[in-house]
Amino acid sequence: MSRRVHLCALAASMSMIALAGLTGCGQDNSVAADRANGGETLTILAASSLIDAFGELGKTFEEQNEGVTVKQSFESSSTLLTQIQQGAPAEVFASAAKEEMKTAVKDGLVAGKPEVFVKNREIIMVPKDNPAGIREFRDVAKPDIKLVLAQKDVPAADYALEILDKANAEYGAGFEKDVLSNVVSREPDVRASVNRVVVGDADATFGYASDYTPDIRGRVKVVPIPPDLNIIATYPIAALDGAKSPELAKKWVELVTSKEGQRVLEKWNFESAA
Repeated sequence: MSRRVHLCALAASMSMIALAGLTGCGQDNSVAADRANGGETLTILAASSLIDAFGELGKTFEEQNEGVTVKQSFESSSTLLTQIQQGAPAEVFASAAKEEMKTAVKDGLVAGKPEVFVKNREIIMVPKDNPAGIREFRDVAKPDIKLVLAQKDVPAADYALEILDKANAEYGAGFEKDVLSNVVSREPDVRASVNRVVVGDADATFGYASDYTPDIRGRVKVVPIPPDLNIIATYPIAALDGAKSPELAKKWVELVTSKEGQRVLEKWNFESAA
Protein backbone atom coordinates (compact mmCIF):
# COMPACT_ATOMS: atom_id res chain seq x y z
CA MET A 1 0.00 0.00 0.00
CA SER A 2 3.02 2.25 0.12
CA ARG A 3 2.26 3.32 -3.48
CA ARG A 4 -0.27 5.76 -1.99
CA VAL A 5 2.41 8.11 -0.70
CA HIS A 6 3.69 9.06 -4.18
CA LEU A 7 1.93 11.94 -5.95
CA CYS A 8 2.80 14.00 -8.98
CA ALA A 9 4.63 17.26 -8.32
CA LEU A 10 2.08 19.35 -10.17
CA ALA A 11 -0.84 18.18 -8.06
CA ALA A 12 1.12 18.76 -4.88
CA SER A 13 2.12 22.24 -5.98
CA MET A 14 -1.45 23.20 -6.81
CA SER A 15 -2.63 21.91 -3.44
CA MET A 16 0.08 23.92 -1.68
CA ILE A 17 -1.11 27.06 -3.48
CA ALA A 18 -4.68 26.37 -2.34
CA LEU A 19 -3.50 25.78 1.23
CA ALA A 20 -1.53 29.01 1.20
CA GLY A 21 -4.70 30.84 0.29
CA LEU A 22 -6.57 29.10 3.10
CA THR A 23 -4.09 29.95 5.81
CA GLY A 24 -3.60 33.54 4.69
CA CYS A 25 -0.56 35.62 3.95
CA GLY A 26 0.84 35.80 7.45
CA GLN A 27 2.47 32.40 7.57
CA ASP A 28 5.52 33.80 9.38
CA ASN A 29 3.49 35.43 12.14
CA SER A 30 4.15 34.20 15.65
CA VAL A 31 1.53 33.20 18.17
CA ALA A 32 2.19 36.48 19.92
CA ALA A 33 1.38 38.37 16.72
CA ASP A 34 -1.84 36.41 16.33
CA ARG A 35 -2.83 37.33 19.87
CA ALA A 36 -1.97 40.95 19.24
CA ASN A 37 -4.36 40.87 16.29
CA GLY A 38 -7.13 39.58 18.52
CA GLY A 39 -6.80 35.81 18.43
CA GLU A 40 -5.07 32.63 17.32
CA THR A 41 -5.56 30.39 14.32
CA LEU A 42 -5.74 26.60 14.37
CA THR A 43 -5.00 25.05 10.96
CA ILE A 44 -6.13 21.48 10.32
CA LEU A 45 -5.33 19.24 7.36
CA ALA A 46 -8.03 16.57 7.10
CA ALA A 47 -9.19 13.88 4.70
CA SER A 48 -11.97 15.07 2.38
CA SER A 49 -14.48 12.61 3.86
CA LEU A 50 -14.27 14.54 7.14
CA ILE A 51 -15.45 17.84 5.69
CA ASP A 52 -18.96 17.76 7.18
CA ALA A 53 -18.13 16.41 10.64
CA PHE A 54 -15.01 18.56 11.07
CA GLY A 55 -16.88 21.59 9.74
CA GLU A 56 -19.41 21.17 12.55
CA LEU A 57 -16.71 20.50 15.14
CA GLY A 58 -14.81 23.56 13.98
CA LYS A 59 -17.71 25.78 14.97
CA THR A 60 -17.91 24.04 18.34
CA PHE A 61 -14.18 24.56 18.89
CA GLU A 62 -14.42 28.26 18.13
CA GLU A 63 -17.31 28.60 20.58
CA GLN A 64 -15.30 26.81 23.27
CA ASN A 65 -12.12 28.81 22.62
CA GLU A 66 -12.85 32.51 22.38
CA GLY A 67 -10.71 34.37 19.89
CA VAL A 68 -9.58 31.23 18.03
CA THR A 69 -10.24 30.79 14.32
CA VAL A 70 -10.30 27.26 12.91
CA LYS A 71 -9.10 26.98 9.32
CA GLN A 72 -9.29 23.61 7.59
CA SER A 73 -8.04 22.15 4.32
CA PHE A 74 -9.76 19.02 3.02
CA GLU A 75 -7.96 16.92 0.42
CA SER A 76 -7.07 13.29 -0.16
CA SER A 77 -4.84 11.97 2.63
CA SER A 78 -1.99 11.37 0.18
CA THR A 79 -2.15 14.98 -1.04
CA LEU A 80 -2.17 16.24 2.55
CA LEU A 81 0.87 14.11 3.38
CA THR A 82 2.73 15.68 0.46
CA GLN A 83 1.78 19.15 1.70
CA ILE A 84 3.10 18.35 5.16
CA GLN A 85 6.33 16.94 3.73
CA GLN A 86 6.76 20.17 1.78
CA GLY A 87 6.38 22.27 4.92
CA ALA A 88 2.74 23.31 4.88
CA PRO A 89 1.99 25.27 8.08
CA ALA A 90 -0.56 23.35 10.14
CA GLU A 91 -1.21 22.06 13.63
CA VAL A 92 -3.14 18.82 13.05
CA PHE A 93 -3.25 16.01 10.47
CA ALA A 94 -6.29 13.71 10.24
CA SER A 95 -5.89 10.92 7.70
CA ALA A 96 -8.36 8.44 6.20
CA ALA A 97 -5.75 5.68 6.34
CA LYS A 98 -2.90 4.54 8.55
CA GLU A 99 -0.38 4.42 5.71
CA GLU A 100 -0.06 8.18 5.30
CA MET A 101 0.15 8.72 9.05
CA LYS A 102 2.85 6.04 9.36
CA THR A 103 4.88 7.88 6.74
CA ALA A 104 4.42 11.19 8.56
CA VAL A 105 5.63 9.57 11.77
CA LYS A 106 8.60 7.97 10.01
CA ASP A 107 9.56 11.35 8.53
CA GLY A 108 9.49 12.99 11.97
CA LEU A 109 6.55 15.22 11.10
CA VAL A 110 4.27 14.20 13.96
CA ALA A 111 4.41 15.23 17.61
CA GLY A 112 3.48 12.39 19.96
CA LYS A 113 1.63 9.20 19.11
CA PRO A 114 -1.22 9.23 16.55
CA GLU A 115 -4.61 8.06 17.74
CA VAL A 116 -7.29 6.25 15.73
CA PHE A 117 -10.39 8.35 16.33
CA VAL A 118 -13.01 6.93 13.98
CA LYS A 119 -13.79 4.21 11.42
CA ASN A 120 -15.59 4.14 8.08
CA ARG A 121 -16.82 1.68 5.47
CA GLU A 122 -17.20 1.85 1.72
CA ILE A 123 -20.44 1.83 -0.24
CA ILE A 124 -21.45 2.04 -3.90
CA MET A 125 -23.41 5.14 -4.89
CA VAL A 126 -25.51 5.39 -8.04
CA PRO A 127 -27.81 8.13 -9.40
CA LYS A 128 -31.35 8.16 -8.08
CA ASP A 129 -32.79 7.03 -11.42
CA ASN A 130 -30.04 4.37 -11.66
CA PRO A 131 -29.90 4.28 -15.49
CA ALA A 132 -27.36 1.43 -15.49
CA GLY A 133 -29.60 -0.79 -13.36
CA ILE A 134 -27.03 -1.44 -10.63
CA ARG A 135 -29.01 -3.22 -7.92
CA GLU A 136 -26.31 -5.22 -6.16
CA PHE A 137 -22.57 -4.97 -5.74
CA ARG A 138 -21.68 -7.50 -8.44
CA ASP A 139 -23.51 -5.38 -11.04
CA VAL A 140 -20.61 -2.89 -11.17
CA ALA A 141 -18.81 -5.47 -13.33
CA LYS A 142 -21.49 -5.38 -16.05
CA PRO A 143 -20.30 -4.09 -19.44
CA ASP A 144 -20.67 -0.41 -20.32
CA ILE A 145 -21.04 0.81 -16.73
CA LYS A 146 -19.56 4.31 -16.35
CA LEU A 147 -17.62 3.98 -13.10
CA VAL A 148 -15.59 6.76 -11.50
CA LEU A 149 -12.98 6.34 -8.78
CA ALA A 150 -10.74 8.61 -6.80
CA GLN A 151 -7.27 8.82 -8.28
CA LYS A 152 -4.59 6.27 -7.53
CA ASP A 153 -2.91 6.68 -4.12
CA VAL A 154 -6.10 8.08 -2.56
CA PRO A 155 -7.19 5.81 0.34
CA ALA A 156 -10.77 5.47 -0.90
CA ALA A 157 -9.50 4.15 -4.23
CA ASP A 158 -7.03 1.79 -2.59
CA TYR A 159 -9.74 0.45 -0.29
CA ALA A 160 -11.86 -0.16 -3.40
CA LEU A 161 -9.05 -2.24 -4.89
CA GLU A 162 -8.83 -4.27 -1.68
CA ILE A 163 -12.56 -4.95 -1.90
CA LEU A 164 -12.35 -5.96 -5.55
CA ASP A 165 -9.43 -8.27 -4.83
CA LYS A 166 -11.48 -10.03 -2.14
CA ALA A 167 -14.46 -10.18 -4.50
CA ASN A 168 -12.48 -12.20 -7.04
CA ALA A 169 -12.80 -15.21 -4.76
CA GLU A 170 -16.57 -14.68 -4.54
CA TYR A 171 -17.47 -13.79 -8.13
CA GLY A 172 -14.62 -15.23 -10.17
CA ALA A 173 -11.03 -14.33 -10.97
CA GLY A 174 -11.99 -11.82 -13.65
CA PHE A 175 -14.34 -9.74 -11.50
CA GLU A 176 -11.81 -7.06 -10.50
CA LYS A 177 -10.57 -6.75 -14.09
CA ASP A 178 -14.13 -6.36 -15.39
CA VAL A 179 -14.93 -3.65 -12.85
CA LEU A 180 -11.75 -1.67 -13.49
CA SER A 181 -12.35 -1.82 -17.23
CA ASN A 182 -15.48 0.26 -16.55
CA VAL A 183 -13.54 3.15 -14.99
CA VAL A 184 -14.03 6.24 -17.14
CA SER A 185 -12.52 8.85 -14.82
CA ARG A 186 -10.21 9.27 -11.85
CA GLU A 187 -11.06 12.17 -9.53
CA PRO A 188 -8.80 14.11 -7.08
CA ASP A 189 -10.54 12.73 -3.98
CA VAL A 190 -13.52 10.68 -2.90
CA ARG A 191 -15.90 13.65 -2.64
CA ALA A 192 -15.11 14.61 -6.21
CA SER A 193 -15.89 11.09 -7.42
CA VAL A 194 -19.17 11.08 -5.50
CA ASN A 195 -20.09 14.41 -7.07
CA ARG A 196 -19.76 12.93 -10.56
CA VAL A 197 -22.57 10.54 -9.63
CA VAL A 198 -24.62 13.27 -7.96
CA VAL A 199 -24.66 15.37 -11.15
CA GLY A 200 -25.37 12.35 -13.33
CA ASP A 201 -22.04 12.17 -15.15
CA ALA A 202 -21.38 8.60 -13.97
CA ASP A 203 -23.31 5.43 -13.24
CA ALA A 204 -21.52 4.52 -10.02
CA THR A 205 -18.65 5.20 -7.67
CA PHE A 206 -17.06 3.79 -4.55
CA GLY A 207 -17.48 6.18 -1.62
CA TYR A 208 -17.60 6.11 2.15
CA ALA A 209 -20.73 5.73 4.22
CA SER A 210 -19.96 9.22 5.53
CA ASP A 211 -20.21 10.59 1.98
CA TYR A 212 -23.93 9.77 1.86
CA THR A 213 -24.84 13.15 3.29
CA PRO A 214 -28.30 14.72 3.66
CA ASP A 215 -27.71 17.20 0.83
CA ILE A 216 -27.31 14.44 -1.79
CA ARG A 217 -29.73 11.78 -0.54
CA GLY A 218 -32.45 12.98 -2.89
CA ARG A 219 -30.15 12.48 -5.88
CA VAL A 220 -28.33 9.21 -5.21
CA LYS A 221 -29.00 5.68 -3.99
CA VAL A 222 -26.74 3.41 -1.96
CA VAL A 223 -25.86 -0.09 -3.12
CA PRO A 224 -24.31 -1.89 -0.14
CA ILE A 225 -21.09 -3.87 -0.37
CA PRO A 226 -21.42 -7.32 1.26
CA PRO A 227 -19.95 -7.14 4.77
CA ASP A 228 -17.59 -10.06 4.14
CA LEU A 229 -16.07 -8.19 1.20
CA ASN A 230 -16.02 -4.70 2.70
CA ILE A 231 -13.15 -3.09 4.57
CA ILE A 232 -12.95 -1.05 7.75
CA ALA A 233 -11.13 2.22 7.15
CA THR A 234 -9.36 3.49 10.26
CA TYR A 235 -8.71 7.22 10.63
CA PRO A 236 -5.71 8.36 12.73
CA ILE A 237 -5.19 11.91 13.99
CA ALA A 238 -2.11 13.62 15.41
CA ALA A 239 -0.65 17.01 16.23
CA LEU A 240 2.15 17.99 13.86
CA ASP A 241 5.71 18.61 14.91
CA GLY A 242 6.57 22.30 14.93
CA ALA A 243 2.95 23.39 15.23
CA LYS A 244 2.64 27.10 15.89
CA SER A 245 -0.07 26.43 18.49
CA PRO A 246 0.59 23.02 20.08
CA GLU A 247 -1.85 23.75 22.90
CA LEU A 248 -4.66 24.31 20.41
CA ALA A 249 -3.67 21.18 18.50
CA LYS A 250 -3.95 19.16 21.70
CA LYS A 251 -7.36 20.67 22.44
CA TRP A 252 -8.60 19.81 18.94
CA VAL A 253 -7.56 16.18 19.25
CA GLU A 254 -9.24 16.06 22.65
CA LEU A 255 -12.47 17.43 21.16
CA VAL A 256 -12.47 14.98 18.27
CA THR A 257 -11.94 12.00 20.59
CA SER A 258 -14.38 13.22 23.24
CA LYS A 259 -17.98 12.01 23.61
CA GLU A 260 -19.17 15.17 21.85
CA GLY A 261 -16.73 14.67 19.00
CA GLN A 262 -17.72 11.04 18.59
CA ARG A 263 -21.40 11.98 18.63
CA VAL A 264 -20.88 14.41 15.77
CA LEU A 265 -18.82 11.91 13.78
CA GLU A 266 -21.47 9.21 14.22
CA LYS A 267 -24.11 11.72 13.13
CA TRP A 268 -22.22 11.90 9.81
CA ASN A 269 -22.24 8.08 9.41
CA PHE A 270 -18.80 7.33 10.82
CA GLU A 271 -18.33 4.46 13.24
CA SER A 272 -16.83 4.72 16.70
CA ALA A 273 -13.17 3.77 16.94
CA ALA A 274 -13.86 1.85 20.15
